[in-house]
Amino acid sequence: MLRAVLFDMDDTLVDWSTREDRWEDLTRQHLAPIHDHLRIAGHTVPDLTTMVEAYSEQNRRAWETITPPEWNCPRQIDILQSMLKMLGLETEKVDMDNIQRLFAWGPVPGVRPFDGTIEVLCTLRETGLKTGLITNASMPMWMRDAELKAMGLLEYLDVRLTAGDVGKFKPHTKPFHEALQRLHIAADEAVFVGDQMHDDVAGAQAAGMRAVWIRRGADVSNGSCKPNATIVSIRELLNTLDLWFPGWR
Repeated sequence: MLRAVLFDMDDTLVDWSTREDRWEDLTRQHLAPIHDHLRIAGHTVPDLTTMVEAYSEQNRRAWETITPPEWNCPRQIDILQSMLKMLGLETEKVDMDNIQRLFAWGPVPGVRPFDGTIEVLCTLRETGLKTGLITNASMPMWMRDAELKAMGLLEYLDVRLTAGDVGKFKPHTKPFHEALQRLHIAADEAVFVGDQMHDDVAGAQAAGMRAVWIRRGADVSNGSCKPNATIVSIRELLNTLDLWFPGWR
């Protein structure tokens, strides 16, 4: 019996190929309020460009630590703290929760839902199914929620988790199990949809779920992992569910 459908976020529900701004320019926008706050508070801080470089370096180092089998995911708040230490600030004198709140993350120009995303989510919810989202992001979900709200997706997702919130990066099974637990759904009652063969398909299957691979661009399957189904657009998911669960809608 099908009771829930869970999704990856980036390049599954949301199309990043149309992003307009350079990542460095976006990072400047994100960090500018932190830079202003620290300067006004009397801290000695370098120029904003140096802060952007420090954040990018600490972020890169943190993501390089994500390795099997633990798949421990760094938290963005820890990356920010490492950035401040790199810049010579005494972080024990800084309210790190406030610093993270000042990180001006929001909708990214040009990034938008794939055609059919809202239609499919609406159909799933109208039939009484639960829905959820798991994304491999170090930042807390309340930051990503700002994007989902701006794109009109937030209201269609019952549970939303980032790897940073859970502490584990997909393909570790913990994010999948956490989402299922919050929905009060068993693994064999849920389907997961994602664009990454290793993170999404292998991870979901290891957690006991059926996995649908949504193929974006070139076929990256290496034969070591086989999805339960393959689709090329989000709308095709409904036909796959019809085959697996006749009468679900």
